[in-house]
Amino acid sequence: MQQFGSVADLARAVGVSDNAIYKWVSGRGQPSMMSLVNLAKAAGVSVEWLATGRGASGRIKSDASGPTETCDSIVTTAKASRAAGEPAPPPSPQIVDYVRLRADWLQRVLGADARSVAIVVAVGDSMAPTIDEGDLAMVDLRENRFRYDGIYVIHAGKELAIKRIQRQPDGTLLIRGDNSAYEPATVMPDQLDLLGRVVWVLGRL
Repeated sequence: MQQFGSVADLARAVGVSDNAIYKWVSGRGQPSMMSLVNLAKAAGVSVEWLATGRGASGRIKSDASGPTETCDSIVTTAKASRAAGEPAPPPSPQIVDYVRLRADWLQRVLGADARSVAIVVAVGDSMAPTIDEGDLAMVDLRENRFRYDGIYVIHAGKELAIKRIQRQPDGTLLIRGDNSAYEPATVMPDQLDLLGRVVWVLGRL
């Protein structure tokens, strides 16, 4: 509030109504995951600090070249370099800017490279109960070709979708959600446009 000077300016920066800001300040409501991310981006602070008060409270300096091996933050797909020099996919509002995690932990536990991961916000309930709406999914961008069954992020028009993909005996791929209310779809491997494979689900911050 002090940084932006007025409720109206802050609301415009976050993309919400003035009333939403008043509710957050008064304690009558809490921001959604997407609003929390947008608020952190607008103020230039980490989502962790904004949500919990823990971690670095200072402003985050954006680096268009992406993190180094020792960086403790994961950057967006739009700012990260793809493996083998491939261009980054188009930016999406579903992709979160920063989630503070140690690069050495990523490599040791998940086998992931901090320069080739993105955090995607789940939209909808098609993957419930495995992944709920608003959960954060870590995606390994190096795995943008289907090799084995798993949960992947796919390009669905202009949006991203998190789906479970399984190879069928006839060579086709079954795309389905874990929510039985949604019908699965079958495609040929060359019809699939993958962003990457989900290697970890963080849940809501």
